[in-house]
Amino acid sequence: MRKWLIASIALNAFLIISICIFGYIYRDKIMQRFVALKGNPTIIMYGNSITAQGKWTSLLDRTDVMNNGLPGMSTYHFLQLLPSHVIDLHPKICFVKGGINDITVGVSQQRMQGYYKAILDQILENKIIPVVTLTIYEQNDPASKKEVDTLNAFLIHYCRQHNVEYIDLNYFISDSTGLKAEYAVDKTHLNEKAYEIWAGEINKVLEKKGI
Repeated sequence: MRKWLIASIALNAFLIISICIFGYIYRDKIMQRFVALKGNPTIIMYGNSITAQGKWTSLLDRTDVMNNGLPGMSTYHFLQLLPSHVIDLHPKICFVKGGINDITVGVSQQRMQGYYKAILDQILENKIIPVVTLTIYEQNDPASKKEVDTLNAFLIHYCRQHNVEYIDLNYFISDSTGLKAEYAVDKTHLNEKAYEIWAGEINKVLEKKGI
């Protein structure tokens, strides 16, 4: 009888530990399900895979932030999906970041800037606060960097014209050659150190806006 009791206790302890480990590893995904079920998120993170890979509920320590990142998508796709992924959810604020996928496949600056402007215009028209995270450089790619600089110059000009906040992550995580290796997991994507810096800049904007 004692052996069965010990075995039962050991099994229960194993199950509890396993559940705790599972919850810790997948806590952001679990929280995202909670945010989706609750509806009406205060904050929406909208962008490509770099946005999608952020564990935003954990990074921002909030339960009202929805990660609507779209891996592999371009600014054209962001514009087409804007109603369902942002507008219809009625957030207070939306952090937008994109452009690098457009640059990778050779979308012209004219089209890219046009799509980005339409996205930001619609967000403003719907009384949602847009915040632009400027496009992040890739590692050691001068041609890409030149295109990023052109796009970011347009975005900065738009933001200043419309009194829109923007976040320049390149100031913190890049140098003259592009994205620093210490903040990268590959040529394009960010590691946890970079996301922590990004989250810190987001929190500054949220504090400024009283959100």
